[in-house]
Amino acid sequence: MKKPTSLIVCTFFCIVFGPALQAADAPIEIPLWPNGLPGGKSVTLEEVWTERPITDGTDTKVDRSVKDISHPTMTVYLPAKPNAQRTSIVILPGGGFSHLAIDKEGHDIARWLNSKGIAGIVVKYRVVHPASGFHVYNASVPDCLRAIRLVRHHAKEWKLDPSNVGVMGFSAGGYLTAAAGTISDDGEVCASDPVQRQSCRPNFMAPIYPLIELDQRIASEASFTERMFGPDSTPDRVAKFSPLKHISESTPPTFLVHANDDNLSSANSARFYLALLDAKIPAELHVYSEGGHGYGIRQRGLPISSWRERMLDWMKLNGFAN
Repeated sequence: MKKPTSLIVCTFFCIVFGPALQAADAPIEIPLWPNGLPGGKSVTLEEVWTERPITDGTDTKVDRSVKDISHPTMTVYLPAKPNAQRTSIVILPGGGFSHLAIDKEGHDIARWLNSKGIAGIVVKYRVVHPASGFHVYNASVPDCLRAIRLVRHHAKEWKLDPSNVGVMGFSAGGYLTAAAGTISDDGEVCASDPVQRQSCRPNFMAPIYPLIELDQRIASEASFTERMFGPDSTPDRVAKFSPLKHISESTPPTFLVHANDDNLSSANSARFYLALLDAKIPAELHVYSEGGHGYGIRQRGLPISSWRERMLDWMKLNGFAN
């Protein structure tokens, strides 16, 4: 199921620079790092894709996951009828940093956003692969920030508003979302790469059943710190990549969703919400009594399945959609 590199490159040049872009009738897949991974790394892994049936209301659908990613990409879904705000949302699937739930927390989300006139950009970011030196701090986080920069770099071509770029993520992707909103920057002004000169700070964010509270996880799970921050991790590195420690006046407005019966405690979202309030950042939190974890866009016959409509309501209220 691995896509040939030549097909990706062809798709990029033919669609980004050709008339098919204007038609917005097919997603565009482009590499995050076309000139090689940051730091001059050269790693090639064989991606592993798996499929499993998953219930969606009364239907059963195929849901895919992918791991062993060494050539991260983003897939851009442009709406046929963009909303007035020309909104785009970078989508970060979850999977515990070991794989990506690429459909229910990725491509299916993007298609739903398209139906609302919003561009959805699915990031296939690198997950933890110790043999390759990939950890969250030096692989997953840079990939996700790079995707935000790329959206702004291509905003004019894709007819998007660079000042209306959101990010949303699920579970582990929810951590990356919170990180993007708290440890991002306004661009590397001296970078030789024009993409890196773009801001990677989102204009709004939506962590969905996120992992945010790191201290408790570190205290209870011995291997967690090494997976996240590498075998040479230090307290300073952990602190640098802890979203709760970096909320400021520049943190964007935030929408949060969690379930009380989630095995990844809803306290993650609640603590983040309270910290946002303390910093006077506009925020909205929905905690449902049932829903568990990992539902993504799937219907479960429970009130929590309406979270996406509540998010759209919030976006309209805050001027991110119409």
